Parts: sequence; structure tokens; C-alpha cells
Amino acid sequence: MLEREITINANLHTYKIRNYVENDAVEIGSFDFMAMLAYQYNGDYQAENIFCAQDEEGHILGAGHLVPDQTWLLLGKADQPADFIYKLNLDISINHNRPGSERVLEDLFISLVSRAKQLRAEHPTKKISISHTIESDDLEEIDFYLSKGFIVRRNHLIMKRDLTEPIPEQSLPKHIKIINWKMKTQEEEEQYLKAEEAADADGLSWSINTLRWTKAGAEWDTFTAFEGEKVIGSVMTWGLGADRSATESIFVLPEWRRKGVAKAVITEALKFLKKQGKTEATLGVFDENAGAISLYKALGYKMLSINIEFGLEI
Repeated sequence: MLEREITINANLHTYKIRNYVENDAVEIGSFDFMAMLAYQYNGDYQAENIFCAQDEEGHILGAGHLVPDQTWLLLGKADQPADFIYKLNLDISINHNRPGSERVLEDLFISLVSRAKQLRAEHPTKKISISHTIESDDLEEIDFYLSKGFIVRRNHLIMKRDLTEPIPEQSLPKHIKIINWKMKTQEEEEQYLKAEEAADADGLSWSINTLRWTKAGAEWDTFTAFEGEKVIGSVMTWGLGADRSATESIFVLPEWRRKGVAKAVITEALKFLKKQGKTEATLGVFDENAGAISLYKALGYKMLSINIEFGLEI
């Protein structure tokens, strides 16, 4: 376990950087509720990869973590090209309820990068990168990460669908059924993840921990297309407040693309959300995915905002 004490100057209290312990959760929840939930309930977030800045009075001034990206799950698989980049996602939250807490940002960042280099040393022949995504209008945060050597990797386009507008029906062959699939068993969860992996060009999928954590969240549902017992496409939804829900994790198996499956599962999700009283649905798509962007535009999605993914190779 890492722990070190840092003194800024004689006019400021000291604080120490240490690994997360379970008792930190309540105070972290006061300034980053989603991080608190992840630390408590998502097994991908491990204490040795979470760091807290604690002052002399025991208050948490900030917290940060490294969590494996989907690409990290491919480590050990021999079929990846030599230049494939395996990513660790980094995030830091500052407790603005405590005066002067901004001063811990630098040391939390240093501790996280140091930990990332430890993990990187376990895979000396692989290309490893730290990844961090920032809203495009947060220029102060962008400046901080640029000053640390991060570069722009790609843009995440955030799009929205106005659910008060009509939602046209979409047709499918009669032998294809779409169900609100609850994935109640581990076998069904594994079936979903294998289909997600098969649909991705790089063989990426969520971890079982992330799937279960998402399923446990507010207003989670999934609309999945089946040919018999085979999963051929899917979309997930979860709540983002009283009026908005996400429509994410959209995939279709390669042999079923351009046959209306994606349009059909997304339309089922949109109709469901509208019946639930939602007025807006959102999704994220990478800027280079022209086919998906065209599909979402055809379904009535419009641009909402842009998030920028930055990376630092270590």
C-alpha cells in the first residue's frame, strides 16, 4: 500500500496520498457519487489502483483511479497486432467542499502515473497508454493534461434524440425477435459478452464486472435481437436523470449488418423510453465511425456535445 506525506508550505496543512480504504466511500460520495459507487460495487476498481489525498483532520481532499479499459482485457491474447494499444483509464476528482483542495491534483496524478508504470512493467513487450476523456469546453482540464504530455487520440460525439418527436416503426424478418432481455443468469451474461466481442472489429467487450455493475444501476434495460437462441444485436438503456436516458452499447453481428437490426433494436429502446416518460435519449459514438453516425442521424439523433479522448503512452 502506498502512503506518503506531502507538505506544500508552512501556510498550508499537510496531506498524505494513500490507497483507498472502504471507509473513504461516504466522503468521496459527497463530491463524486459515481466514483463512490464504482469503488464499492464494480470489481474492476481495485484499491491498489485508487488513491486518496487525506488531510491532517482525516478529510478526503481528492481521489483518483486507474481502471482497465476494454482493451486491457485482451492482454495475453496472441492474435493482437504488435502496435495494438492497451489502455488504462485515469480519472481524478477534487473535493471542492474543502478549501484549498485543488493543490492535491498534481500529487494524485503523479501517484496514478507511478502505479500505471508499475502495471506497465508487467507487460514489457506491449504498448501501454493512459487514457483520459474530457468535455471539449473544459479548457482548464485540457490544459492540465496537455502539460503532462497527453495528446488527442480521438473524439467522442455525444448525440441526442428528442423523444417528443415521432418514432417511426422499423421492420424485421418474422423469425427475428427483439426482447427486453434481463440476463438473469451468468450463462446469459456470458452469452451477451461473447456476442459483443464477436461484433467488435478488435474483439472488445465489457468485463463481467462492468456488465453487472451497469445492470444494477437505475432504470437499466436492454433490447436484444435474437435469431432463434442466437444474439445478433443489442442496445442498452439506463437512466441519466428524470428526463434523459442513455442508449448505449449498440452492436450488431457483422453478418447481420445493413439488414435493419440496429435500427430495430434502437427503435424499440426509444419507444420504451418514451413510454417511461423520458423526453431525450443520448448516445456516444467515435468520430471515425461514419457508418454508425449516418445510422444515428437517420434515426433522428442530433449533436449535443463532444468529449475528447487524450492518451499518454508509458
